[in-house]
Amino acid sequence: MNMNVYMPTRLFTGENCVKKNASYLKKLGNSCLIMTGKNGAKACGALDDALQALESQGITWELFDRVGQNPLLSDCMIAAKQAIAMQADFILGIGGGSAMDAAKCTAILAANPGMTQSVLYSLEWPCQPLPVAAIGTTSGTGSEVTKVSVITNLEGRKKSVKADSMYPVVSYGDPRYTLTLSDYFTRSTAIDALAHCMESYFSTLANEMSRTYAIRGIRILINEFQKMLQEGTEALTMEDRESLYHASIYGGLSIAITGTCLPHAMGYLLTEEYNLPHGIACAVFLPSFYQHIKNTTPALAEQFLEEIRCSEDLFLRLIQRIIPEHTIALTEEKIQQEHARWIGNAAFAKTEAEVSADMADEILRSLI
Repeated sequence: MNMNVYMPTRLFTGENCVKKNASYLKKLGNSCLIMTGKNGAKACGALDDALQALESQGITWELFDRVGQNPLLSDCMIAAKQAIAMQADFILGIGGGSAMDAAKCTAILAANPGMTQSVLYSLEWPCQPLPVAAIGTTSGTGSEVTKVSVITNLEGRKKSVKADSMYPVVSYGDPRYTLTLSDYFTRSTAIDALAHCMESYFSTLANEMSRTYAIRGIRILINEFQKMLQEGTEALTMEDRESLYHASIYGGLSIAITGTCLPHAMGYLLTEEYNLPHGIACAVFLPSFYQHIKNTTPALAEQFLEEIRCSEDLFLRLIQRIIPEHTIALTEEKIQQEHARWIGNAAFAKTEAEVSADMADEILRSLI
């Protein structure tokens, strides 16, 4: 098993890391477009810290605060026009995965005025994306250290675009920003980090580095999930919050090597159709994903349990209990309608013991 890895992002973590390392933003240029959601970056203090950092370096900025929970390509196109008009040198995404993914997509569009959706997804761009900086405010996405942007396209489908040129040049992770997360979003983002680690481990592209990252992340998450379930998320200390953030970065580092597998591919459907938060939508499929691995490659499943130092029963119970309550109104008619979506699915092909479209149908039926 090889240790091949490419990781060009400079990452700073810890309290006040944004202001302490503001000089690195100056390396990206003299002006930037900041992309955030409406409230989160402001409420947690990340936006204020970013503005102070930018102003300390003499960097001018404008704000685009329309990024939704599932970022839209149409909004990224609007943001790109704003970036072009202000002659932004770089894009700064502040928030969870949505804001950072939107920033990456906008960086491509802003560097290529008038780019169409088809050209965006072709990856044949006349110009390379503008540089991207990222400030994470949740412990789940790992987008701070990946080259992927998942955006809802003009047809309403979540679709990823990825290229080495999309890695953030610099990323910041201050665990203080996660203190304002509700119980619901603490859980739903943490379970996304688990999905990243678990899917990466069972990917056909897994190597020594990706599995090392994945196992480290899962061990942290198992400990933190147990504390959440015993004492509630309100009992999480700053040390716990920092551990959760580290786990999300380990998840990001692992999928930067392998990409994601079945749970993410199928989770997109639940997000598109039932507005289920991304982390929950993916986590719903983790038990079925694990069972498929156990049935087809039992030695690998056994190795996994040994490495995470957890029994199968406890691990699956933690997953089921940590997922926030949710409703999925799937019907047999909907399952039939989506069948074609799974034929030749690239994420399925990367899953150990490839999953067929018929198997995906059965997994969906188990949710009815």
